[in-house]
Amino acid sequence: MTDYEKVYIFQNLYKAHTKARLGKRKKADVIDFKMNLAANLWEINRRLSEGTYRVSGYKRFMIKEPKEREIQALNYPDRIVQHSLCDNVLTPFFEPRLIYDNAACHVGKGTHFALDRFTGFLQKFYKENGTSGWILKADIRKYFASVDHQVLVQQLK
Repeated sequence: MTDYEKVYIFQNLYKAHTKARLGKRKKADVIDFKMNLAANLWEINRRLSEGTYRVSGYKRFMIKEPKEREIQALNYPDRIVQHSLCDNVLTPFFEPRLIYDNAACHVGKGTHFALDRFTGFLQKFYKENGTSGWILKADIRKYFASVDHQVLVQQLK
């Protein structure tokens, strides 16, 4: 089975649907999709297997908490495909290549994991160096929007 086939087999699409709906069960697009769940999943399967699937675009909106930023959200069927792609192809490929301390979006490596690791590094530093040291906390403004996506895609290839 190819990586591409893993994305669209029905069982993986169903698992992806269960993830995509988390926290969104009361949203109209999720309810509409679930009304004909099997048929909708088979339609995604068919379009992906035939190579005719196209992402329908993004809904764009602004949020103001914790800071103002633009959000671009996929439509529900596209989120299902995204979850399936991530779970069945991208995560198995990238996970072994990332450093252990990378906690972003990793199963079992949430905020508590990151804080525990940080605390351990601080304690080790303190034992070796005392209080003479610095911590840099930084946030690159609009980082993802400023990345040249053509260069990024070439690097990933």
